[in-house]
Amino acid sequence: MPEPTAPARRRWHWLLLLVPFVWCVGAIPLVEKVEYLFGSIPFLLVWMTVGVLLGSAAIAVVFALDRRHGDLDRF
Repeated sequence: MPEPTAPARRRWHWLLLLVPFVWCVGAIPLVEKVEYLFGSIPFLLVWMTVGVLLGSAAIAVVFALDRRHGDLDRF
């Protein structure tokens, strides 16, 4: 006899994973027009580096919330 499963939990925090995508891809047309240099580094390179850090932070937050809710035990 199969075990009863818990009701599906809404995972609204997974929407945080869209933030790095919008940061890196969606805003490129706006960012590539900026001619600012950070030291001798082009602004676009700084923008993409911050996007990588933002993406890592979003993944860490989603992972921590999933672990707190016990969602990782099911996979």
